[in-house]
This record gives sequence, C-alpha cells and structure tokens, in this order.
Amino acid sequence: MKLRQPLWHKLGLHGILLGGSLLFLTPYVWLLGTSWKLDKEIQSEEFHLLPQAPMPRAVSPYVDERTFSIRPPEYVDADAWTTWIRTAAEDEIGRAVDAWLTGHPTEFVVQADRLRGELIEGVFGNVRAVLPVETWTTTEPVFRSTVRNAVADRMISEAFDQCYRYFALGKVLLKDRNYHIYDLTDKQHPEESWRVTDGTAEIKTRVVSRREVAVVGYDFSGSDAFEIASQFKLPVGWEDFKRLSISFRRDQTWHGLTVLVEINGRLYRSRSEKYLSEDNFWEASFQLPGPDDQRLAAKLYVLLDEIERAPRYDHGLDVLRLRVVVSRSSTPRALWAKGTENYKKVFEEVPFWRYLATSAFLAIANIAGTCLSCSLAAYAFARLRWPGRDLCFVLVLATLMIPPQVTMIPSFVIYRQLGWYNTLSPLWVPSWLAVNAFAIFLLRQAMRGLPRDLEDAATIDGCGYLRTYWHIALPLMRPTLAAISVFTFMYVWNDFMGPLIYVNDQRLYPAALGLFGFMAGRENQFTLIMAASVIMTLPVVMVFFLLQRYFIQGVALTGMKG
Repeated sequence: MKLRQPLWHKLGLHGILLGGSLLFLTPYVWLLGTSWKLDKEIQSEEFHLLPQAPMPRAVSPYVDERTFSIRPPEYVDADAWTTWIRTAAEDEIGRAVDAWLTGHPTEFVVQADRLRGELIEGVFGNVRAVLPVETWTTTEPVFRSTVRNAVADRMISEAFDQCYRYFALGKVLLKDRNYHIYDLTDKQHPEESWRVTDGTAEIKTRVVSRREVAVVGYDFSGSDAFEIASQFKLPVGWEDFKRLSISFRRDQTWHGLTVLVEINGRLYRSRSEKYLSEDNFWEASFQLPGPDDQRLAAKLYVLLDEIERAPRYDHGLDVLRLRVVVSRSSTPRALWAKGTENYKKVFEEVPFWRYLATSAFLAIANIAGTCLSCSLAAYAFARLRWPGRDLCFVLVLATLMIPPQVTMIPSFVIYRQLGWYNTLSPLWVPSWLAVNAFAIFLLRQAMRGLPRDLEDAATIDGCGYLRTYWHIALPLMRPTLAAISVFTFMYVWNDFMGPLIYVNDQRLYPAALGLFGFMAGRENQFTLIMAASVIMTLPVVMVFFLLQRYFIQGVALTGMKG
C-alpha cells in the first residue's frame, strides 16, 4: 500500500526547490539587468537590481525628476528629521535656488516648481556631504545658518546640469579620404545655420564649454516627428567625401534619430536609427560604403545608403545639405531601444557574429567527432573480446590523471610541426581521434549493460561488428551521447586556453577569446561587458535547460533503455 505524503511535506519540498532555483537565477538576473542599464545607473549611490524604465517625453527641454532624492544621514535622529531638520534645510536651500534662478534663465520655459524642487534635492546631497556631523545635532537657528553658508552657486549649477535635459547640435565635422578633418560649423551662429523644416520645434543658442550649440526645443503633441536642416559648402570635392561626424546633446527621451544627406543629386539615409538615450554630448559618425566595411576593426560609424537620385537633391557644386529627423518613440519602442542598446554597441565595436560562428563550428565539430570516435572505442572495450583489452582500458583511464599543463607544450610543438599553428585544426581535429577518456568510460559503462541477446540476433541476421554498432548499440546510447554532447559543448564554448595558445588571428577568434579581447581596455564600461557576457553565456544556459532531461538520463543510465 502506497503511503500518501502530507500536504505540508509537498509544499515544503516545492518551496525549497523554487527557492533554490531563484537563488541560482539571481546572478544571471543581475547580469541581464546590468546589460540593460546606462552607465550612469551603475555609477549611482543606490543599488538597483533592475534598470530604470525609459520615459519618452513629448516636450523637451524638461526636468528629470528622477535625478535626485533627499536622504538623511544615517546618524540623524528620525524624529528631529521629520519635525524640523528637513523643512529647515529645504527652506534655506530654496532661498539660494530662487536667487540663482533669477540670474540664470533657461532658453526654454520648463516647469518652474519641478525645476526648483529638483535643484533643492540636488543641492541637499552636496550640502549633506560637507556639513560636519555635529551640525545635525545642534539647534535650529545654528543649523539654518550653517546650511545657508554651505550652499554655493557652484552646487546649484552642478545640480542644474544634472537634471536639465535638452537636445542640441554642436559641431559638424567632415573627414575626407585622406583623413583630413574640417569643421563645417566653424564661425557659424547656430540659429542662423540650422532651421526647422518640419514639425513643431524651435532653435535657440546655448553656450556649452565656451562653444555655441543649437538647442532644439520641440513638442510632439501635434506631430510625431520634426526635422531640422543645414547647408554647408564642402572644403573638398564631393568625391573625396568620406565621413560626417555630428555632435549631439541627447536628452534621454529615447526618441529615434535619423540623418539624411543630400549632395550632388543624391539622397543618402543612415542605415540604422540612433536613439537619444543618455543625457550627454555624443558624437555620431555617418560614412559612405567603402573598404572599411570589410575590416574587422570596430565600426564606430553608421553607413549612409543611397535611396534616391533626383535634381532636387543637387544644391550646387560641392554643397551638402544635412537633415536631422527626430521621431517620437512610444513606451514599448523605448523599452526595446534601451534593452538592445548595449547589445548593438557590442556587435558594432567587435565582429561578435564571427566569433559566435567560429564557436558554433568548433562545438559542432567537437561534438560530432567525440560522439563518433569515442563511441567506437567504447564499443570495442565493452562488446568485443581481444587480447589486452582490459590493460588498454586501464591505460585510457590513466590518462585522466595527467594534468593538461603537462601535455600543453608537447602538443603545441607537434601541432606547430604539422603547420596547424594559427589555424582551428588543433581545436577540433583531436576530438575525432578518441582522446576524451571520460567519454569513452561513460559510453563503455553504458554499453556493458546491453543484453547479449541483441548482438546474437543481429549476428544471425547477418550483421557484422560495424553494423551491430551502428544499428544496435548506437541508438540505445542516445541519452548517454546527449550527456556527452552537453559536456563537450560547454567545454568547447567556454574554452579560453586552447584558442589563446593556438590562434593569433582575430578572424579565427571564438567567443571566449573574442570576449577577452573586447574587455581589454573597457574596464570601466561595465554595461557593455555585461551585454557581451550575456551573449556569451546565453547559448550555454539554453542548451543545458533544453537538454537537461537527456543529460540526467545519460549520466544515470546503467542498462538498456526501457
């Protein structure tokens, strides 16, 4: 009679399993969440497991109310903080902010209450960092006086720069085919050189780092896009035109940005759309197709595709007309843009698709070679009788005790003499020679459980050793072969030492070595490193979860499959 388990026992067991699964997934969730963040999000004082959701704004410039927050020092009494300290600090900082705003008007009208409140929160963070500890325990008049003296215009200016979001255009640089660089906007007033050609927008001048930029105030309430344009006389012939670099100030609205270039009767459009993602100046380069596209170097530019030819695109000899189109993003589109931003940068800066293709080839070649060669050797050890069989099997198992560091140099010398250095051959050819002693052992133990009656029946039907192996033994070893395939895939996909020793050509890099090369020089770009790491680990996780049933069956298999 089968005893029925109590309900609390089942709930407790499932709770433990679910908790263990969540604990196992936490590092991967953190890895995935970091790959979706902006650099400023991981540099903030507060830790967040998940990234901030993008908030597309219909009107810009605007004040980002998520920039600052008021947090009391940990040693401040909670009752005093709620009773008078917070109110006193906001009052004194507010007076200084009001005086600063009077002398520093913004180019465009923004919500005054929101701007004032955000500046108070931002200045409070700076004041809190400079006030002595004893200030927080003194009387209210002394506290107000200390805060009043601590507030400086520099603090307000810094807070304003951090929370005020605006879209602007700065320099427009041209690079010719001889790599000479020309500033097309030199000595031009922004409000005179740029003009609005479509949509609801307005252009005003702002001085940033002692240079004038064109701040664009726009409103998407009446349309879903706006366009601004400018016209430049090229210092070189249009046939020498190579690349156009435009300096943008992004406003973190995640709206799409497209560039169109009209020159010599041709209309070019940027192949991929960029987004107003962060809140800093960013230089985007747009280049005509050419030999640079075939190189493995980082492609830090967007290609310009010719889409039309017509006389209306001819504005005179060597005259270039530049059009910048900003289209409104919905919330789903902004979420998709932010989620894929860092991954696009990874594939733009390094040929990661080529690395993944190389790793996929090595994984398939090693899996096929290991399963075929090791299963043949295991069949010979398990089902055939020949002199010295057990001694040879002991010698095969003995190779498991040899550290790979011992055979590293002799193997390198042999492969170099064969002419295989700086090729992929040392990374997949040995797998076809039954060098995996663990796979031979696992398959041999599984084959030993097969009944002899199956072989006798195959022999009566006229099968030889190879046909018996192919039609009888191999189909019954599918779970074990699946387990070996998972082991081999995980080893080959994550192998770093082998490619590092034998490969010196970037075109032959697998994913592990490509990830290492990508990380070099990007120690502070954590979001890009996390995005590349997700790309690297995702196939391993998917293979393991999709094949875990066969994986467990293959390891546990000791007899014939029922």
